[in-house]
Amino acid sequence: MEPLPVDEALPRLKEALEARNAAVLVAPPGAGKTTRVPLALLDAPWLGHGKIVMQEPRRLAARAAARRMAATLGEAVGETVGYRVRFDTKTGPRTRIEVVTDGLFLRLLQDDPTLEGVGCVIFDELHERGLDSDLSFALTREAQSALRPDLRTITGPCR
Repeated sequence: MEPLPVDEALPRLKEALEARNAAVLVAPPGAGKTTRVPLALLDAPWLGHGKIVMQEPRRLAARAAARRMAATLGEAVGETVGYRVRFDTKTGPRTRIEVVTDGLFLRLLQDDPTLEGVGCVIFDELHERGLDSDLSFALTREAQSALRPDLRTITGPCR
């Protein structure tokens, strides 16, 4: 599959998620998959009042992605966009996009396997395979098929 610029891929991604509950996003590095996609999905009808949780493998990347998205909205981190990493959380009652590290997302799944209140899970950098990310992905897909067919998931290509 040939990668598309994110501007061209976003409408197709939205259509795909309207029709089914999983999508694979293929776009070149630096195209905005991490910072533009979650913001573009905030107004999706299927999301309703649900949150978008983006699993990010590294703490530094999680904080940076949240800061970039919040700045794009002209807000501080912890308003619409927040993050959770080990020993540091910046979220609030209005947070609709949470960027979380692999380990914290796995703990979130263990505490609430149905992911109540979450409308979409984005697995960023899933190709950077690890036990936490692989298990989180498997548990999310299992919850999606058994408990939450309305839950959407987005991944990148795994090589």
